[in-house]
Amino acid sequence: MKIGLNGTGLTARAILKLAMTIDEFKEIEIVHVNGRGMSLSALRDRMLYSTSQRHSGISAEIDEKGGELILNGHRIKYSRESAPEQIPWVNGIELVIDSTGIFRDKSKENKNPYRHFKGTAKGLRGVVISAPGKGGIDDFMWVASPTLKEDLQALVVKEEPFVIGGASCTTTATVPIIDTLDEAFGVESCFLTTIHAATRSQDLLDGSKGWSAFDTQLHTTGATKSTNRVLKKKIPMDGIAYRTSDKDGSFVQIDCLLKQEATKEAILAAFKESKYAPYISYPKVSSPPSSYIRGDHNMVMLLPDEIVIINKKRAIVKGLYDNEEGYAAHFLRLVKYLASIM
Repeated sequence: MKIGLNGTGLTARAILKLAMTIDEFKEIEIVHVNGRGMSLSALRDRMLYSTSQRHSGISAEIDEKGGELILNGHRIKYSRESAPEQIPWVNGIELVIDSTGIFRDKSKENKNPYRHFKGTAKGLRGVVISAPGKGGIDDFMWVASPTLKEDLQALVVKEEPFVIGGASCTTTATVPIIDTLDEAFGVESCFLTTIHAATRSQDLLDGSKGWSAFDTQLHTTGATKSTNRVLKKKIPMDGIAYRTSDKDGSFVQIDCLLKQEATKEAILAAFKESKYAPYISYPKVSSPPSSYIRGDHNMVMLLPDEIVIINKKRAIVKGLYDNEEGYAAHFLRLVKYLASIM
């Protein structure tokens, strides 16, 4: 299936890189990228090298005259339009990934992802947002969403334009922990804490330009609400995000009040038997730093040594997640399935 990609930020570039280099995603054919403000040469440079992920190993060239980015010999059309309805998508595109972080709110016209369908792309059938949906847009996650296959097949069968959200990096790391604990022991309530890499929206109080390189800030996190939406559950939870100076690599800590008594051994066994087991990794060193997770394409890296049993029904579970490529990989698993049924 031919797919278009709107956006050239960190998540968009991670999606493009993985789609071009990982065998798991070889069926995903991204044929057109819309970059809004980024020049074609700047995109090439960023595909070759990333401060957080280092050298990509991709062969990246450009055809300025033809307006094409050439990755590993594959020609990808490039455009720079701000408005979704003005993007001149190449013929045959049926699905668009929107990674701008802007067009994800159905309730606001200037941020409405359905604007993609007002353009000239005749065969466009769906949009998948690499972020949580807003304004009535449902979020889905591969493996996690309990009725994912039925729900997506129902959307496809309607043969009407549709938009779905792909949640967030923190939600992707939180879901396997919360859901596994809930299925094994029942979760009465929980509190989520994430030590999160800096994001573009972060700024210093003194007005300094650039990311918060010398500061840690408290932020709200939408992962608690998004987790329940993805799982279709109503677990009482709240949370907080500490935005740090790290470029990529984040920690998540889930402090749970359980309905049944649990031991550290029983919790580890539950994760080994969980449906998420293929997408959970474990460190090979003790006390891994945030940079250790970079390049890990799983949902979360559990830290077994950091599981704490406060009392028999209160447990703290911690993990690491790559908030760039780790999220992009699991998001692409959702896209891969969706493309297979369209």
